[in-house]
Amino acid sequence: SLPYTAAACASVRADPAPGLLNYAAVHSCLLRADRRLSLPVLALLLLLHFRFLAVAAGAHFSPAVSRLASRLRLSPSMAAVTLLALGNGAPDAFASAAALRGEGGLPRAGLAAILSAGAFVSAFVVGAVSLIAAPFAVPPASFTRDVFLYLLAASALFYIYLSAEIFLWQAVGLVLFYVFFVGLVFYMDLGAAGKAVSSAEQETANGMSRGAMDLPVSVEHQKQRKASLWTVLTKTETAFQQF
Repeated sequence: SLPYTAAACASVRADPAPGLLNYAAVHSCLLRADRRLSLPVLALLLLLHFRFLAVAAGAHFSPAVSRLASRLRLSPSMAAVTLLALGNGAPDAFASAAALRGEGGLPRAGLAAILSAGAFVSAFVVGAVSLIAAPFAVPPASFTRDVFLYLLAASALFYIYLSAEIFLWQAVGLVLFYVFFVGLVFYMDLGAAGKAVSSAEQETANGMSRGAMDLPVSVEHQKQRKASLWTVLTKTETAFQQF
């Protein structure tokens, strides 16, 4: 970075970056372009932003998604691939659209933002969540399905990124691929729900059969009790007659 000068500070303030906070002005003016101060301060600001995002998601986004999923009767998998995916991917979609439609157009930057966001979520977020929430069980079938389809989509997007152009059939194919993914999740959830209902019905039938098998035994036991009581009364009556 350039050493601190009033002209550099004025230049940064004259051309502010789009955003709520002008980080270049913080570095050049407030911290006087001193890297020993600006790097720790900006890193702390980044951590605070992650903290604010986590608090906002935990207090507002996650409860809202849970209520919507319960109202719509969506399974956790369906809520993850629809509501959660929409909430997490909306910022990436708008950022990529802005990069593609900006002055001059930056197709590589827009696609690279999507790939980098996916890599960040797959590496950092998964690792951090695993460290915080471990141990927890992961269904092998759904996990393998999600990872495999994610790798296919990332490979297709990487090919488009290398070619620096996208055709209509490729765009339609990506949209249809997501529709196929949602349909596959819905189909697997239906299969799992059907198996759960079948197992519950089987357990109910087994319980009824066990009750039916136990019924003759209890009736026979009552008959034996009545027979033994009748024998005792008969013996008592005979004893009184002999007396």
